[in-house]
Amino acid sequence: MNKLAEQTSPYLLQHANNPVHWQAWGPEALARAKAEDKPIIVSIGYSTCHWCHVMERESFEDQATADLMNELFVCIKVDREERPDVDSIYMEACQAISGGGGWPLNAFLLPDGRPFYAGTYYPPERKYNRPSWKEVITHLASLYQDDRASLEDQAARLIRKIKSGGTQFLKLEPEADNHDEWRDKVMTKLNGAYDYARGGFGGAPKFPMSMAVEVLLTNGVLHQDVNDQDRAHHGMLAMLNGGIYDHLGGGFSRYTVDAEWRVPHFEKMLYDNSLLLRLLGKLHLAQPNDRYLAAITETTTWLQREMALPNGGYRAALDADSEGVEGKYYTWTLEEIAAFLPADEAEIIAEFYGVTLSGNWEEEQTNIFYRPSDLAAVAAKIGLPAEVAAAKLNKAKKTLHDAQLLRIPPGADDKLILQWNALLISGWTWCYRATADEKYLRLATDLWHVLNEQLCSGGKWYRNLTSGQLGAPAFLDDLAALAEAALDLHDATFELDYALVHARDLVDKVLENFSMPDGGPMFFLRPLVGSELPVEAVEFFDNALPSGNSQLMSALLRLARITDEDKYLERGEAMLAAMAGSLERYPSSFGNWLSSGLLHGVPPQELVVTGPGAKATAANFLSRYRPGLLIVASETVREDVPLLQNRYLPDSLRFFVCKNKVCNLPVSTEADALRFIDPE
Repeated sequence: MNKLAEQTSPYLLQHANNPVHWQAWGPEALARAKAEDKPIIVSIGYSTCHWCHVMERESFEDQATADLMNELFVCIKVDREERPDVDSIYMEACQAISGGGGWPLNAFLLPDGRPFYAGTYYPPERKYNRPSWKEVITHLASLYQDDRASLEDQAARLIRKIKSGGTQFLKLEPEADNHDEWRDKVMTKLNGAYDYARGGFGGAPKFPMSMAVEVLLTNGVLHQDVNDQDRAHHGMLAMLNGGIYDHLGGGFSRYTVDAEWRVPHFEKMLYDNSLLLRLLGKLHLAQPNDRYLAAITETTTWLQREMALPNGGYRAALDADSEGVEGKYYTWTLEEIAAFLPADEAEIIAEFYGVTLSGNWEEEQTNIFYRPSDLAAVAAKIGLPAEVAAAKLNKAKKTLHDAQLLRIPPGADDKLILQWNALLISGWTWCYRATADEKYLRLATDLWHVLNEQLCSGGKWYRNLTSGQLGAPAFLDDLAALAEAALDLHDATFELDYALVHARDLVDKVLENFSMPDGGPMFFLRPLVGSELPVEAVEFFDNALPSGNSQLMSALLRLARITDEDKYLERGEAMLAAMAGSLERYPSSFGNWLSSGLLHGVPPQELVVTGPGAKATAANFLSRYRPGLLIVASETVREDVPLLQNRYLPDSLRFFVCKNKVCNLPVSTEADALRFIDPE
């Protein structure tokens, strides 16, 4: 065993028995490199990464390769989910060198931590137009011994590029002269990237890009653009029809390897499902659909069944592999289906989910469930009434799922990660608003309490909890996501402490500790104090996850509306303005930024409800998607809240509707308030 046996990260423990002398990232490993004057290999991945597993089997478990690595380098393993700051810096180096990135990420550093080279997967022998791993490490070790000056120059160039790259998006001026023109340019470009044939954005591999889909919905509702709304619904329904959605167990896979949503890369991540639950809730509010309700129910059931941790909260991910085979847990042969089901139910399953004897995947006779047709067409084809076919299908699905649960399950990553669980809180608040089912609100509030109990110690927040051990101090992403979750809980419950105490405290902590020292509007991924990295990470892209900066900007603008405090408004607006040019040019890469930009560009609208039963009455206004409407409700006098000042009448329910800083006269019925809110 190497030194990773002392760690708690599932990813690091996967490598604890490698013959490579891996160490965890930290002062000890970095000091060793300096003392021995050796270059460093930093190999970064995560426990459910398929190609990380492949490279481990091919190279890191090979004794001869390990001997070479141990002789020439100090070898460090990093779990990217525990240390996004380390991953961010060396991923930027990889992208600067090759124009691309991904995991496994293998970075080569000077003893002081500056990168001089980086790449992703390398095979054991030269193939795929890639050199072998042994070739790479022997060549770079030779350069370190014989031409260190060139590596020093390369490292200096990379550091300069990373530093400038962090702020390049702030230097792009928007071409539009006003918000309406800017919005038109943004939406035209975003719609130009939409896949009208298959739904979503981009080709293979295809990712959910839920935040970009959410932009379509937000703009469509704000500006009564039916086409944008239809694109949003089309994109989600395409995913629900595809193999990216688990039709037996619920939940979404990370991405599909094809452009048709058919063939998933079978790992399931908590953050994808959290963001997709949020989107499903908003879509159902905008245009109710039983498919959305079913996906909310099934995905939540899957989370509770397969992702819940024993002490509360939800694990990070499930692996794509089981028994060493990708997708084995989720795929079926027609023979297996026939063994569990009577012939008539097997026929319905095969017709409805595209199952064939030869198989619909690359593995012979193996099938991935997807929906090539609707149930009415299948029922007509096999000559059954639709309701009979539906009953048989549901019975067959349950039988197969029960059988699936007896299989050896995929590996699980049991880290409790603050940001990802905070996103789930937000997702469930929107499920509650969409369904009016108190279950989702209980799940959200219970998770809020779990995070406070397990990831906050001595007034300090931490990134993760793994096997009872707290990880690194919380990053910008964590605190910003938690602030947004607190604001979402306020919007669903009207409990003002979520916003005025919890969200405000989190935002103030970020303002104090994460701000850039040059006075710029943005925030570093981590505080500067005590950093061992050669350069600080600053992130803007909303890729699989919303960036910490975009989440913080959103929280600032939302908090400003409730508190009426200029410091929040001015900082949030400065962040948004600094990114306007980049959002205009690359809208699909900044979905979370864009949604906030669209919301901030319309006249603000508030509904204030006061008096007996105010909160229960205010909840009636949550049954429709009204982006930009802030609802504040109180059953007691709250003169400390600007929106509630002088608006409480004892024993009398009152509704105050204001739009664009102009207020209507108070009214006493929901119907009258709705006429102001939805003047149709």
